Amino acid sequence: MRSSALFAILTLSWGVQIASPATIDYAAGVTNTSDASGPSWVGGSNMFNNIITDYGGSPLGASGGTASAQSGFDVFAPGGGGLDITLFTWEFGPMTLLGAGIGDSVTQSPGAATQGFEDYRYDDSSGAAAKNLTFYYDSNEWVSGYVTQFVVEVDDNSDFDAVGGGSAYIDSFTVAGTDFYNELMSLTNNTGLLDFVATSFTPVVGTDPGTFSSAGQISTVSAVPEPSSWALIIGSAALAAVASRRWRATPKSDRAC
Repeated sequence: MRSSALFAILTLSWGVQIASPATIDYAAGVTNTSDASGPSWVGGSNMFNNIITDYGGSPLGASGGTASAQSGFDVFAPGGGGLDITLFTWEFGPMTLLGAGIGDSVTQSPGAATQGFEDYRYDDSSGAAAKNLTFYYDSNEWVSGYVTQFVVEVDDNSDFDAVGGGSAYIDSFTVAGTDFYNELMSLTNNTGLLDFVATSFTPVVGTDPGTFSSAGQISTVSAVPEPSSWALIIGSAALAAVASRRWRATPKSDRAC
């Protein structure tokens, strides 16, 4: 079963404790990729080696998304802060595909009857590397941090229905983002941990470089992990959602995720 495979690969041994996560639904998601010379993927294509922030000619702009709805954040609730959730946006990148057999990578090419995985990572160097995730409200920076991992899975090399899940954490904020940051910390036991689920992941440009559009959801994670485990966290809530929310991608000669 696809969901059990993802759990076996990505759930940490201590487990992830989830309690009524706050969520943000997003539309107009964008993922830019480059270097379609990685391991073989589906439909005779190859994996892209990089997720990048942007490049000249990207049809949808920088990698990121725009919020469409939310649940559980008082700062956006009519009875709370009352801010417009549709003005909440973010940008992310870069991330790098891990090669098969490197460290704890789960990157592997799919076969005729075997699953395949794309495992993208970012080395946050314990929070010392350049941040690769920034959230904005009405174009003003609010909070920033790191997307540390994103994994995409297919059942076999003819499967164009993929599932995926990602992990991130927020660790800094601006004066404008103070209220959101404080609420996020309260919802995540002061870890700032977030889970990403991407759905409706569809290629817009299938050549190298490539762009993918998507919709999906971001959820808070109320786990309390060891700090050294932050870069490998994939919350079980996101993975459970991934198992039931799939994106369709039409075959492209250079299609990746």
